Amino acid sequence: MLRDWCAKAGVAVVFVRELPGTRSHGVARWLSPEKALIQLSTRYKSDDQIWFSFFHEAGHISLDGKKVASIESDAEQVQEGTEAKAREDRANAFAAETLIPQRSLDRFLAENHSRHLSKANVEEFAKRIDSAPGIVVGRLQYEGVLGRNLLNGLKNFYDWPNGVVF
Repeated sequence: MLRDWCAKAGVAVVFVRELPGTRSHGVARWLSPEKALIQLSTRYKSDDQIWFSFFHEAGHISLDGKKVASIESDAEQVQEGTEAKAREDRANAFAAETLIPQRSLDRFLAENHSRHLSKANVEEFAKRIDSAPGIVVGRLQYEGVLGRNLLNGLKNFYDWPNGVVF
C-alpha cells in the first residue's frame, strides 16, 4: 500500500538488505525530474526506526533540491554549520513532525508531567494522534523522556527475510 501511494506521487520505494559494513539505512534521490527514489535498508528492525527513516527520506525528497542525493548512515558525522547539516536537520524535523506533531507531544507530556508514563497512557496517546504506540515510545526514548529499555514491548519488530526484500 505504501509503495502504491508513493508510486502515484512519482516516488519509488524499495527495501534492500543492509550492505555489510556500511551502517547505511536510507537513500533519497531524484532519478529524473518526475521520479524520485526512497531506498531503505533492513538495518533497523523496529517500527519507530523504520518509519522515521522513511519520513526522513521523504523529507529530503520534499524539501531538498532535485540535484541533491541523501545517504543516511549511522557512521556519518555531518559538520555543524554546513548546508548538509541544515538539510539533515530539516529532514529530521519533517519526519518527527509528520509522525508525532510537536504540539501534540508537548500537550501529552504536560498532561503526564507528574505521572509515570504507562503503557496505557502511551497507547491512548498513540490512538488519539492516529499513530502506532511503538512510534510514540521511540520518540519518547529519543527525547530522553523514557529510558531506552522502557516500553519496548509496544514496538513492532520485523525479521527481514533472506534474499531479495520487497
